[in-house]
Amino acid sequence: RAPFDFAQGKHHMFIRSKLNPILKPSKRPWESRKVYNPAAFYENGAYHLFYRANGRRWTSYIGHAISKDGERFTRFSKPLILPEHRYEERGCEDPRIVKIGGTYFMTYAALGRVAPEKQLLPRVAVAISKDLKHWKKYGPVLKSWDFYAAQGFVPWLEKRPHKKDLSGEWSKAAGMFPEKIGGKYWMLFGDMHIWLASSADGKRWTPSRKPLIKSRGHGYFDEAFVENGPPPIRTDKGWLVLYHGINNKKTYSIGYALLNLRDPRKILYRSKKLVFEPTARYELSGLVDILPGGLETIAKLSPAKLKAFIKSAERKGIMPRVTFCNGATLVNDTLRIYYGASDSVVCTAS
Repeated sequence: RAPFDFAQGKHHMFIRSKLNPILKPSKRPWESRKVYNPAAFYENGAYHLFYRANGRRWTSYIGHAISKDGERFTRFSKPLILPEHRYEERGCEDPRIVKIGGTYFMTYAALGRVAPEKQLLPRVAVAISKDLKHWKKYGPVLKSWDFYAAQGFVPWLEKRPHKKDLSGEWSKAAGMFPEKIGGKYWMLFGDMHIWLASSADGKRWTPSRKPLIKSRGHGYFDEAFVENGPPPIRTDKGWLVLYHGINNKKTYSIGYALLNLRDPRKILYRSKKLVFEPTARYELSGLVDILPGGLETIAKLSPAKLKAFIKSAERKGIMPRVTFCNGATLVNDTLRIYYGASDSVVCTAS
């Protein structure tokens, strides 16, 4: 029996906000094209979003917005975190955030070049703060990580950067557990599969080569591959792990698993059906990052050609449909998810 009754048939328990999209691109150059995929955190009566933003240069920054009700947000005018090092030269992407003790840990995908002659690769990075204002970065943090040795694979996404001729350092979608377990820090990370990693200090991480959560084949919402979602949420039934399941039609939906509170390597339950999927108008139209050619191709298009490109992709049915959630809060027994819709705007549902 499912421990949480998230969905009944096609009627999902999550209710979309009537204010969706709650964040859209602004006139500020650094967030003028897209805002999406936010981390979320609730503390002292305030909701915090740390969202990914793309501007004129198609480089990803992380912005900060605050709300009292979880739906109406006030943004800061400048990015909170921006690329500063070679390993993140093209962007700081898809953050997740937790607070452990008096310290905030933000994990994100640092998009940069392994060496000048290499193509772009995302790698898991960590930034640490005591006040949510000043952050100290730690570069690629997964020790001796080899994507392919850990059963990583390339699915139907043509021309995606992680090909066999590139470094196996490809890693992304990392979310830390919000407390230590057995005296260690833990995180889930990865796309294609979801893996575990542990750390003594939260800065240097040792990943497992054995996937924890894998795709399940034909007929499931996660038949093609999976990707990690928000940081795990502690419940009395176990660690609630929301994750993305991608099918062969390139639809990003959300499912969940429960992990043992004392040993996150043990899966107690995994949903057979999705609990959230793209159906709203604003979730079905937009510029999705995983289109053929990727960021480097998109960045070369003029605004007019880009608009035509999007319309053509939607007409041909090759535009992926995406609800991507890397932020969630549990406040007074209400689970609220924050997600990027079509890699273009920020939305919420509860």
